[in-house]
Amino acid sequence: VFAADKDKPVVWKVQTPWPQALWQHKAAVIWAKDVETLSAGRMKVDLYSSGEIVPAFEIYDSVRVGTLDAGHTWSGYTIGKFPADTMMAATPAFFDLLGYYTWMYAGGGKELWQEIYGDSAIVMPVGMLWAEGGGWANKKIQKLSDFKGLKYRTVLIWGQILSEAGASVVTLPAGDIVPSLQRGTLDAAEFSTPVTDIPLGFHEVAKYCYFPGLHQIAGFTQLIINPKKWADLPDDLKEVVKAASDMALAHSLTKWLVADCEAVQKFKEYGTQIIKFPKEMQQEILEKFVEKYNNHKDPMFQKVWQSQKKFLKLYTPYMELQKVDAKVEVN
Repeated sequence: VFAADKDKPVVWKVQTPWPQALWQHKAAVIWAKDVETLSAGRMKVDLYSSGEIVPAFEIYDSVRVGTLDAGHTWSGYTIGKFPADTMMAATPAFFDLLGYYTWMYAGGGKELWQEIYGDSAIVMPVGMLWAEGGGWANKKIQKLSDFKGLKYRTVLIWGQILSEAGASVVTLPAGDIVPSLQRGTLDAAEFSTPVTDIPLGFHEVAKYCYFPGLHQIAGFTQLIINPKKWADLPDDLKEVVKAASDMALAHSLTKWLVADCEAVQKFKEYGTQIIKFPKEMQQEILEKFVEKYNNHKDPMFQKVWQSQKKFLKLYTPYMELQKVDAKVEVN
């Protein structure tokens, strides 16, 4: 089936869960333009930001029932319905960026992601982000027990680990985090990568910025599509949507990473104290992640975890062989 009339283009109504100032939304804008360009104007995307049509956390349900044709979003917001979406939203530092990307595209990840959603939505990767920051606080944090008593904003299994360490964990959308830190209803928080944190103003309300973001060393954004809308789309335009989504990986892995590097420089210039978590603390955190993953009760979660473990057993030893032990000093 081919749609030839660009005077009557296919128009999709798509929303993101992010404010327009964030890189996540800007990446969606690039994707929407690519869809139009690749289709020679035969398909267009009307793109909306957080809350313009539906609330940020209701995009999946709105796509499923057809209020939205598609959502350019993050699967961490649907773990209440699909616990295995945790594995697609982000990875702790079991993987590095390349490993997570390779598992998704060549290790069975994409196929498992569709299996998670079944026939409720079509899903595909539509971007990737490098490591988040390790979090923001006005307190020195050098061991896991230092989180005890803190009101902390985070998501996914990192939230469970911090709750067990004695933190009071809440999940808030992007725009509510910094005002909550200002009011004192939050003591500390993590949200996303450095450049994403800048427009929200974390550096203006928190003294310390922590690294590495080993709770989320890499993550994927997702395109979820209403199944009827997908079925109605001409075959060649289906390939356009897929191609634009694959292209989005190149945009996000390069431009976004450069912007993150520059953002950390801005934090330093502002006066933010950049602190790394000690090695022993990092080890303890990753061991807790493995324990949580191994003991997760959801069968689909375990199916995905087994796939990731199988891939890591293949990938990690080879990457250790290729690990360079020398440092290059650039003067």
